[in-house]
Amino acid sequence: MGLDALGRFYFQMDQKCLRPLLPAFIGLCLGVTMSMMYAPYSEDSCETFVARQDPQTLIHMRGTKSLESREDGNFEPHIREPQVRVPDEGEQAEAPGNSKAKPFRPRYASTELGIREKLFVGVVTSKDTVNTLGVAFNKTVSNYVTKLVFFLDDKGSAVPTGMTIVNFADNHPHLSPVHMLKYVTENFPDTYDYYLFVSDRTYLRAEKVYDLVSHISVSKHVHVGTAKSTESGKTYCYLEGGVIISQSLLALVKDHMEWCLAKCHHNDQSLNLGKCLIYATEMGCQEQGGGKRYRSYMANNFNFDAIAKLRETPDFNISHAVFPIPDDTTHYKLHRYFCEHELNVTRQEIERMKENILYMSQFAPGGRDSISWPIGVPDPYKPKTRFDVIRWDYFTETHIYFQDDFTNMKSLTGPDKMDIQEVVKVSVERLNEKYKNIYLYSRLNNGYRRFDPQRGMEYILDITLRDTSQSNLEVEKRVQLVRPLGQVEIVPMPYVTELSRITLVLPVAEEDRDGVGTFLDNYAHTCLDAQENTNLFVIFIYRELPRPGQEDTSLSMIAYYSKKYADSSSKIDWVAFQSNGTFVSQFQIMHIVSQRFSPEALILLCSVGMELTTDFFNRVRMNTIAEWQVFFPIGFWQYKPNLIYDKKPYPTTIELMNKVGHYDVQSFEHASFYNSDYLNARQLMMSEDVQNGDLFEMFVKYSKLHVFRAVEPALKHRYKHFNCGTSSPPKLYQQCLERRSEGLATRAQLAKLIFEHQEKESKTMQDQAQSL
Repeated sequence: MGLDALGRFYFQMDQKCLRPLLPAFIGLCLGVTMSMMYAPYSEDSCETFVARQDPQTLIHMRGTKSLESREDGNFEPHIREPQVRVPDEGEQAEAPGNSKAKPFRPRYASTELGIREKLFVGVVTSKDTVNTLGVAFNKTVSNYVTKLVFFLDDKGSAVPTGMTIVNFADNHPHLSPVHMLKYVTENFPDTYDYYLFVSDRTYLRAEKVYDLVSHISVSKHVHVGTAKSTESGKTYCYLEGGVIISQSLLALVKDHMEWCLAKCHHNDQSLNLGKCLIYATEMGCQEQGGGKRYRSYMANNFNFDAIAKLRETPDFNISHAVFPIPDDTTHYKLHRYFCEHELNVTRQEIERMKENILYMSQFAPGGRDSISWPIGVPDPYKPKTRFDVIRWDYFTETHIYFQDDFTNMKSLTGPDKMDIQEVVKVSVERLNEKYKNIYLYSRLNNGYRRFDPQRGMEYILDITLRDTSQSNLEVEKRVQLVRPLGQVEIVPMPYVTELSRITLVLPVAEEDRDGVGTFLDNYAHTCLDAQENTNLFVIFIYRELPRPGQEDTSLSMIAYYSKKYADSSSKIDWVAFQSNGTFVSQFQIMHIVSQRFSPEALILLCSVGMELTTDFFNRVRMNTIAEWQVFFPIGFWQYKPNLIYDKKPYPTTIELMNKVGHYDVQSFEHASFYNSDYLNARQLMMSEDVQNGDLFEMFVKYSKLHVFRAVEPALKHRYKHFNCGTSSPPKLYQQCLERRSEGLATRAQLAKLIFEHQEKESKTMQDQAQSL
């Protein structure tokens, strides 16, 4: 190749290499050039703006923007002092010289954003009606509104429990609505979007009222009710019919309460309330607000026996309130009527929606074949992998098979049996509706069911029936049923904190002594070193109390930790209990605990072998609510180590894996509750239930508290061998045997061990035969 050809070759190669970088290089040069050209104008922009402004305008801008001028004419930002929160009543104020005051931040984002609750209901009652009409109003309304408060005009009258009641001591019933308005403006001025004031002589369809205010914009001024004109031409609302005002109007009333207390002294309660609202808001009562109409029905001399005529009245059926109600019996009857009416309306709406879905499906892709069954219920869940397949459970009239990973066959009892019986009954009824009542039920051949998280419980039944139209000839029918899921609702819970002190109660039997040292070390590391707000109370259970000088090492460890952490707020205490070789129930343990601690103490029952974590303690504090809820967590229990691990040393930590352990649904020894809740429920128990029952059954049967039972991943428990004593109650003894058998290992692991053992025995026998 000549030199010219070689030169042309390298020149072409350089062009090919530089060609991708050429646009980027040109863009970079162009950007730098444009920046240098624009820089002088950018630096002079502020000065040019100031030069074009009037000096007086600049002075005004400086004052409104909180700027300070210096001698050279430049502006400096004004430093604002940090806002210090005013301490509440009973709260200690911070020192004046403390410059590190923390700014106040609300606990919830809704508080900081100003998000309010929806509906407050204030009820004017009296000492003569609070135990009858007041109780009836509370039972039919309290579950549907955000807040319900009763206002009573007598200070010393006896009131029923379970109701929030505010007493007034002036004994002037006609002023009760004004006092109620004053109380609300002082205590709930901006907590709710809407406020409803009503008399206890009113039947209120609370769910319908709540739906009404939910569809009204909070930006509207609302003053609605059943209007009545005064002599001056202004309109006010009947108190018995219900008066709804918005929060924006309540804010205006707050500044005029002195005038209302001085001027509103008419004998009519409705007129007093209406006069105050009209003067403060300059807005009369209206029958609709925000595009929604509030309807109340006035039925003078109301008699429920005449309901046959009223049910034909459209205004009565669509009303939000009916007044006046003569007595509580009529109140309950009216509530039942409207419940049945709402049920019928709901069923009619469902049928109309089904017809609409069928009609619209012909215009959709796939036509009517694309509609899922039942109409309106979501399609069945489609698994993405083989691990997501939902298993069908096979059952007969008496047994259910392979319900879980631990049982092959189980007798149908309790809710499971009632569920199957109801499904079979509904199937026969629907078949008779379709085939004009010609079938009689004979038997259930096969049954399958599964829970679909998108649809609900699904059933497939093979039923044998006798056809009465053909001399009781037996026929077989396969039916499919779905029990759809209802609407998911959020249960409102009281406010709780993560600062409550937890009292850990640890019963220690003689077979648990070896694990006490590990538990105490774990408690010292998790609670004492970290200054966790807890106390530990250990109950040593002896068949015979030890003599002085024969105490075990557990007591010396407790003394060691107590001395080491003497300055800590957390304490460790213990007591000895003699069982005399008999079964020790949870009630015997709690008898010692309940007498030793105050009713406000938060009790957490523990066991030797459980791991203590801060996450679990916080969950206990949040899920245990005084006078509201108790917590029974389902912990993760480890299998027997020598059966699940091939070699030593065994891992020191417990992993959440199905090959390592399982969530023991029959474990009830871990529980958290307040001592006062236990004492209240314990007083209602029968003597035979104390001998045969446990704490879980006590709270379910004898307490109105919520019993929260849920899987708790933060609660891990090491393997424990259960010594099932024959002296325990039969139910607990059988439960102990099941836990001991299910807590060894998985079926696959046990089958593998049996197979290996058989292989080993077979090989041994072959070696012996060869040696002979």
